Amino acid sequence: MKTRPAGLFLPLLALLAVPAFALERSLAIAAPAAVAAGTDVHVEITASTAAKDGEQIGFFQAEYSLDGKTWVPVYAENLGKSATRAVNFRAEAGGALAFVRVRVAFRGGAAGDVDFAGKAIEWNSTWGKWATPPARQVAIKVTPR
Repeated sequence: MKTRPAGLFLPLLALLAVPAFALERSLAIAAPAAVAAGTDVHVEITASTAAKDGEQIGFFQAEYSLDGKTWVPVYAENLGKSATRAVNFRAEAGGALAFVRVRVAFRGGAAGDVDFAGKAIEWNSTWGKWATPPARQVAIKVTPR
């Protein structure tokens, strides 16, 4: 009877065990790279968690800005395990940038309040500063008509 070297079996076992412990949280922004001034802009933001311990999207905070200084909020709470939200606005002057940023707090699970990377949310520091993570941001070029 042939036997396998023990060194070959253990790495294979470790690879098979990873999916059982891996936890996926996602946060994605689908936005155009550029739009013409005066047109409507549609951006979709998707967040989800695969946690099986009651974790859900507790806070969903998105904002958009036409100047990088003034932000218009699009907030929601307690959205379940997966959610898609739209951010819609009209692009203004060409030659500028429009911005969309989002942050999500996953709550209610064994990990506590965490961001999309699975890190504990620092409510009094990175959360308030729109740091990455817990936030993601896109810039959309606004071209002249």
